[in-house]
Amino acid sequence: MFQIMKQLKRDERLSFLKTCPDECIHALCEVCFNLLHQSLELGKDKKYRLKKKLKPIRVDVRKLANSKLSVKTKRKLLSKPQVGDGIFTILASTIIPALISAIASK
Repeated sequence: MFQIMKQLKRDERLSFLKTCPDECIHALCEVCFNLLHQSLELGKDKKYRLKKKLKPIRVDVRKLANSKLSVKTKRKLLSKPQVGDGIFTILASTIIPALISAIASK
């Protein structure tokens, strides 16, 4: 699923989020939760870059990580260009490579 989202162009990503299944929204929000709770093992350099990218949208990322918010609210947050593009950028540049390397090392 993340590989498909990674290949989408910027305009396609935001329109995809409006129509994607709820499981997709839950997966993105789970990534946000894991980022906030530092469940992913990242190097010092990657943590610094990630923190720098998340800082402008930190309030929205916290909302996305909140399990009590509805999918409708999370979808609306992700549809904002700054938030949705920020999350996709983080996924493409940091999270997906880290997950691949973690799986490969096992």
